[in-house]
Amino acid sequence: MERSFKDEDSARASSEFLIEHQSRTRSPSQKPWSKLKAATVIVLFLVGSLELIVLETILVRMSEKNSCPPTLLGELNSLVPNFPIKPMLFRKDPSATVDHDSEQSRNKTRDDWLSYMPRGNGFIAVNDSAQYKLPDPILFQGRDTYSIAVFHQMHCLYAIMDRYNDLTSGSAEGQQGHAQHGDHDRRGSESHRHVDHCFRYLRQSLLCCGDTALEGQDPNTDKAATNGVGAVHMCKDFEAIRSWAEDNRLVDHKGE
Repeated sequence: MERSFKDEDSARASSEFLIEHQSRTRSPSQKPWSKLKAATVIVLFLVGSLELIVLETILVRMSEKNSCPPTLLGELNSLVPNFPIKPMLFRKDPSATVDHDSEQSRNKTRDDWLSYMPRGNGFIAVNDSAQYKLPDPILFQGRDTYSIAVFHQMHCLYAIMDRYNDLTSGSAEGQQGHAQHGDHDRRGSESHRHVDHCFRYLRQSLLCCGDTALEGQDPNTDKAATNGVGAVHMCKDFEAIRSWAEDNRLVDHKGE
């Protein structure tokens, strides 16, 4: 018996409904919606974990950027930036000392040493200094003030040399510190204390630096000795330090 077109449509509809019905009544272990839900949960978990890892990485890098670990001969609290390191050949530098013959030479040498000092003499202000690991501040113009060590060291070395030049030149200032009383005697005593301080301070500075460059034979003698000339040292970019100190100075004064 032939089925009518209407009957075929009805049968098809009945059959399609049955298939749909069967898919909805499968066993729980075969439900597609359950599988899709589980897959969605896994994907969301993986995406969330990845986001947490990325976020943690960003935070760690930001923390490292804001609080860099201290470097050799650097500032403990990262208040002063790290400066480039470059090789420097040590040469004989006659401009660093006087010729022991004229006052003109002494003035010229003084100007040479001053050229290494920044305006402000290497003193900078630190805001909220109590939050850092720092010694008590120098109170200057209502600011917590600190000295950048290298410029204090330069000042001390020049002070020792200047005192030595006084003594070797036989100047009145060099002699009267010992021979007379009153103001000269007091100035002499203060000068001795200053020089003694500089010896102690520079010794600690040298021990801290611990320069391990290898130095060779002094070409000016047949003896087995060295004068340090010709050795290459790994040094901080001093001009970069001087420029930074000048940019962050408290005052414009400059002196030894």
